[in-house]
Amino acid sequence: MEITPTSWQPMTQQAQKLLPAQPNHPFYYKWHPTNWHFIYRDVKVVTGKGEKAKTVTKRKGFFVPHLRMERVIPGVNGIQQISGEIGNPGSRIGKLQQEGWVYLDPSKFDYMHVYQVRGGRYHVPKWMNIKVVANRLIEKMDTAAFHVWSVNMLRSNILGTPEVHFWELAAAEKANGRVIDNLVKQQHLPEMKSKLDAIRDTVKDMKAFIAEYEKRGLAIYQDFDNE
Repeated sequence: MEITPTSWQPMTQQAQKLLPAQPNHPFYYKWHPTNWHFIYRDVKVVTGKGEKAKTVTKRKGFFVPHLRMERVIPGVNGIQQISGEIGNPGSRIGKLQQEGWVYLDPSKFDYMHVYQVRGGRYHVPKWMNIKVVANRLIEKMDTAAFHVWSVNMLRSNILGTPEVHFWELAAAEKANGRVIDNLVKQQHLPEMKSKLDAIRDTVKDMKAFIAEYEKRGLAIYQDFDNE
């Protein structure tokens, strides 16, 4: 799925009451080529051929870019103050880019919503579902939709080509970490054995994903949208 970046505009609050929240600062997402999640999704696959072909749902693991949010707070991380709580992140972004981070401009990729609150504005990702009940703010992040967007950033070459080495490191760390050592010592206990098996299954799935990626490249992420 290709994405088309659009200009960012704050969400207007016409004919709405102020949200019962404290003002916060605008933000941006950043990503470093070493930062990945390994997550599972239910995907549809076709098995068999001809008359025997059928579509089944299976659980499949994917390496997904781990995007990090950073707030633009004057006086923090070298952010220069423009006026009041408004800051200029230019020098900070330049430093991050020198360190290998990819900066995702909210004005280009349209991922920030802005609400009016008493004393200022409230900035949230567009995947944050917001409602007010009994003057209480209830927020719930649509993590699945956020992951789809993150993958689209990757497939659109916004983040560059993944380096498989970092996936291999993640699998090795998962397989040989301190948690594994502790579980091996306690695997005579059923619950510990279950946790150990789950980790080993995840490592197996990580290696399977890497092997498939080396054959298919970014086309492997076509399955990510195929729920």
